[in-house]
Amino acid sequence: MSALRPLDKLPGLNTATILLVGTEDALLQQLADSMLKADCTSELKVHLARSLPLPCSVNRPRIDLIVFVVNLHSKLSLQSVEESLCHLDAAFFLGKVAFLATGDRRLP
Repeated sequence: MSALRPLDKLPGLNTATILLVGTEDALLQQLADSMLKADCTSELKVHLARSLPLPCSVNRPRIDLIVFVVNLHSKLSLQSVEESLCHLDAAFFLGKVAFLATGDRRLP
């Protein structure tokens, strides 16, 4: 398991792969489902992970964007993201990483 690099694999034609990383499985799945429902001219693939590093696999597609989902009410969520950042190559931070904060309001 090594650092994730943006240019490890060549891009596919008209395809994009997004990796959602976070500890809230239900929220990640809901976000992935809504992304896949969107009308898009290209093929969109969404993968979910609780943390990085990802297991080494020859079959793993090239990852075009990583979205870290942080629950503001969970220390575990923030800690998981902080630990995962160590497994990213610095080049990923040039337009290929996004942070999504959730839980800003308490539900009644």
